[in-house]
This record gives sequence, C-alpha cells and structure tokens, in this order.
Amino acid sequence: MPDGNPQHAAAKRAIVLATLASLAASWISGCAGQESPAPPSALPAATSARTTDASTARGESSGLPSAATTPAIASGQSTVTVESVSPEEFQKFIANQKGKVVFVDFWATYCLPCREKFPRTLALAKKYSDQGLIAASMSMDSPEPSYQKKILEFLRQQNSQIKNFANRLEDTDAAFAALDIAGGALPHYKIYGRNGKLRKQFGGDPDHPFDDADIERALVDALKEP
Repeated sequence: MPDGNPQHAAAKRAIVLATLASLAASWISGCAGQESPAPPSALPAATSARTTDASTARGESSGLPSAATTPAIASGQSTVTVESVSPEEFQKFIANQKGKVVFVDFWATYCLPCREKFPRTLALAKKYSDQGLIAASMSMDSPEPSYQKKILEFLRQQNSQIKNFANRLEDTDAAFAALDIAGGALPHYKIYGRNGKLRKQFGGDPDHPFDDADIERALVDALKEP
C-alpha cells in the first residue's frame, strides 16, 4: 500500500538514488583498474621487432659477418665485430690484402700497455686509410668464453671499427709461435707491404726499443712504395 506521507516518500527515493550511485561508482572504478589488452594490430609489430633484433645478433643481416664470427656488439650507430681465426686463416687474410699496406696490432686484455696504446692504432687507421692502409687487431687471449667476452667489451669501449681478430688456438704458446711474436711479448706490431710480405715488426726485443713515432714513420715509408 502506497505511503501517503510525502516526507516518507522523499526519504525512500533518496535512499534508492544513493544506492544506485554507489553501485555505479564501484562498477566504474573496477573497469579503470583493469589493464586493457593491447590492440591485436600492435602484437605482430612487437614480434617483428624481437625477431629483427635476434637476427641481427646472429649476424644474419646483410653486411654482417658470417655465423662463424663472434656476434656483433652495437656501439652507437655502428657495430664492432671480432672474428675467431687460426694462424693459417690470419695469414690468408694478409695474403688477400695485396696492393694494400696492412698494419696489425697484436694485443691481449691482460696486457695494460696493449690497452693503453690501442687508441693509437685506431688513430693511425683513420689517418692513413685513404692512402691504402688496412689496420687490424689480433687478440692473443685464450679462446675461452670468459676471455672472448672481455675482448668484445674492450673493443666496444674503443669503438674499434677496424678488422678485429681473436686467437682460436687453445694452446696460446703455439699461437704466439705460429704468428712469430718474438719472445711472446705484447704489444707487438707488424707492417706488411703492398706485396703481402712482412716489412717491419716492433716488439719483443729489449735491445731495440721503439715508440709511436717509429711505427708511424715505418707506416709512411711502406705507404710510399708502389
């Protein structure tokens, strides 16, 4: 039976409206707190980006070294790569550079003078590249993964855009002997003439010390020869 009292009817309407407002607020709050799923169109793009990154890390993109090469490490807009080689493969690389002067920096991560002088090698590479100089580095570290990681980290820090090699032989003494690094002393530098033959080497002889100026003079002399 309807309530004939206007005040009682108004009170009831107020209670009903308040209840409905409370329920509406709870529903709105619950939707806002849920994370909306990504639009279906965005999912393929994310997958494509991950696939591209993985392919780049494996060196599958054109212009990157083959699968035998250690994965590239990004450095700003460029990449730094290291190729693990045997002494025979290194000598093959030298033979393939005929017509160019090749300057090789033999170094190791455990050699402090090597690390300190490495920027000089990069500077020479940049200074004389337009005159026919090819610069390369050869790490004489152990091929163990822990050393290979250190090699990459150092070369990345230096942004070494020259040709970078790493010794593949587990017997590092044999590698030093095969590459004719006198006394096993590092750093060691070799300069090969345009004919592919060894022209000059520095290091390993305490009776014949050398400095950066000696290396640069030898490079300039080699570059002058046809």
